[in-house]
Amino acid sequence: MAPAASTYHSPLSGSINVGADYWSGDWGRGDINRWGPTVSGTVTIWHDFSVIAEGRSMIWGGNQLAQNFKYYEGSGGLVWISDYFGRFQPLIKAEAGIGSLTHPGNGSGKSHESSNTWTLGGGFEYHTGGRFWTRVEYDYDYFTGFYSSLSGQTHTLNPRGITFGETYRFGKNGSKY
Repeated sequence: MAPAASTYHSPLSGSINVGADYWSGDWGRGDINRWGPTVSGTVTIWHDFSVIAEGRSMIWGGNQLAQNFKYYEGSGGLVWISDYFGRFQPLIKAEAGIGSLTHPGNGSGKSHESSNTWTLGGGFEYHTGGRFWTRVEYDYDYFTGFYSSLSGQTHTLNPRGITFGETYRFGKNGSKY
C-alpha cells in the first residue's frame, strides 16, 4: 500500500494578504468601533507552521467618541494553518509587536502612547479559486502599559475584532486545496 500524499504546505512557500478590519476598543464605555486596512505576509517554515508579519489599524468611521481614537499595530509571530477540510483551512496565530494609540486626553497629559502588543487570533481561509484564498479571522490584542487617570493605574487595553481579506499564495501548492 502506498503512503498517503502529504497535505502539508511547501517549505518556504509564502503568501500575502490584503484586507480590512473592523475593531472595537475598550476605551471609555467600550463603544469605539472603527475600520482600517490590514496587510500580512507569511512564509512556511515547517509543515503547517509559518512565520507571519502583519500590520493593521483602526482609523475610519465610528461615532463622535471614536473619531479621536486611532490605533496602528505592527507585529510578527507564528501561524498554524491546518490541513484541508474541503476548501476550508482553520488557522491559529500568536504575535508580538508594537502598537501606537492616539486617544482623547485622559487627564494624564498624554494623547498618544506606544507600547508592546500581544495578539492571539484564529479563523479560517477558504479557497476561492486558483491561488486566491479568502481569510476571515478574529484577533484579540493586549496593548500593555496604558495609564488611566480614572483608576490611577497602568493597565492593558484590549482592542479586538474581525479581519477579512484576500490571500494570494505563492509556491507549488498555492492553488491546491
